[in-house]
Amino acid sequence: MMKRLTSLALAAIVLLAGCSGGTDTQGTQSAQFRTLYDAYRDGRRQAGTPPPAITREVIDSLTVPALEVTVENRNSTAFLVPFSERRDSGPGVVRTWRTGNDVQITLRDGVIAATRGIAFDVGSVDADAAVQAIQTRSPISGKHTLYVKNGDNGIDEIALECEMRTVGHDDLVIVGRSFPVVHLQENCTGWKGVVAFDYWIDRRDATVWQSRQWSGPDLGYIRTRLLKK
Repeated sequence: MMKRLTSLALAAIVLLAGCSGGTDTQGTQSAQFRTLYDAYRDGRRQAGTPPPAITREVIDSLTVPALEVTVENRNSTAFLVPFSERRDSGPGVVRTWRTGNDVQITLRDGVIAATRGIAFDVGSVDADAAVQAIQTRSPISGKHTLYVKNGDNGIDEIALECEMRTVGHDDLVIVGRSFPVVHLQENCTGWKGVVAFDYWIDRRDATVWQSRQWSGPDLGYIRTRLLKK
């Protein structure tokens, strides 16, 4: 399960940034993250001072991208760094992010494509219409199908019919920096009631700076916030 990490975790990412260029193995990177995080936490305790806040200065000092992820119904937040990036036969770029304890989330141009290590994970997602809407910054409606792990070691297929709309054009502020975004929202049926997917997309280059995405009946809504790309 994704552990609740305060701004201490982001400070640990600052320390880790210099050694997470993608050449080490996943296990080695995770061990480095844990060691650095523990050392930093112990040092702060000995000093008797509170942990640093997440500031724009801290974010700007990072040498790798950083993603904040929150599972709403678990009140659980973590900070992730990139682990891998690839293209496949589907639209967009597939990027996997991970924490120091190996929890992972995979995004396809900002759309959640999979999770690992959270429990009741999203195994995979078919959401080409949503990806195309993000790429064009315009509403494109279509199917959004989730394949979600259940408690019986199986996979449940959740097929949703979605209508995409433009909520508006905003200036989204993330830790002191403003981004011009278009807010697109998918309203989907096919489950018990209506579920939604919200994306705040940079109007200049289609970067998804923030999202709120339904990820199955157990995980519920997952929020993402891109701190540094």
